[in-house]
Amino acid sequence: MNTNRSSYSLGAALGSAIVLALCAPAMAADIYDGGLKGGYDVPPPPSDRGIYIKGYVGQANPDVGNIWTEAFETNNFTVHHKDIKSSPLFGLGVGWQARHWLRFDLTGEYRGDAIFVGHDQYPGGVGFLPGTNEYTADIKSWLGLANAYVDMGNWCGFTPYIGAGIGFASISVEGMKDINVPRAGAAFGSDHTSTNFAWALHAGVSYDVTPQTVIDLAYRYSDLGTAQSGAVYTYDGALAHSGVHIKDVTSNDLLLGVRYKLQREAVVYQPVK
Repeated sequence: MNTNRSSYSLGAALGSAIVLALCAPAMAADIYDGGLKGGYDVPPPPSDRGIYIKGYVGQANPDVGNIWTEAFETNNFTVHHKDIKSSPLFGLGVGWQARHWLRFDLTGEYRGDAIFVGHDQYPGGVGFLPGTNEYTADIKSWLGLANAYVDMGNWCGFTPYIGAGIGFASISVEGMKDINVPRAGAAFGSDHTSTNFAWALHAGVSYDVTPQTVIDLAYRYSDLGTAQSGAVYTYDGALAHSGVHIKDVTSNDLLLGVRYKLQREAVVYQPVK
């Protein structure tokens, strides 16, 4: 007889029994037998349907597809760098649990101040010397989404889910600076806000702390559209171009939140006839 193998098998069996006991629903012995005269039928389990509110915090990790200005049409510009730094985000929402596996919500969030940095280079030509442009600006944005989620079962209180949302993004570009170091030039852009169609994809897992309170950890891919600064003027007041376009802004967001169920459908107890 192999003692180690027997011990391993016994340990595995005990571990499986513990997991099943923790995750299993209530057994018949835990349910009141309402079959007596004057008693009540066993009620159905509480409904999952109802209204919930949510709040969340997280980190936005944006990415920029490209940058562009009108000057790009006059020379062979090469973009060497384009980036929006990570920033915190804060959001609130209200939702409706339509089925045990389906829910909807509306969310609004503020995405904290982030720094935009860009760099391009252009060769010399007839009548002008080669140069570079180093762009910096502050980025502030709001994101509003209408979302739908599919909850994919519950294991020991954990519920993985996927979802998608559509809405709008409002992106403000403030304090744009355009510094041309080789030519000792400087230009400054006025502030400008762009409002775009936005969409998002969600994947996450939630945990039931209580029947009404849920903790939520999620990843979200967001497409926010294109932002741009206002008109850019040189230090002596001459118009340089109509603005710096920050194109195809997307973001990989990490979110941690709490959902609280405000209302659940009442359980109806039917008296025994």
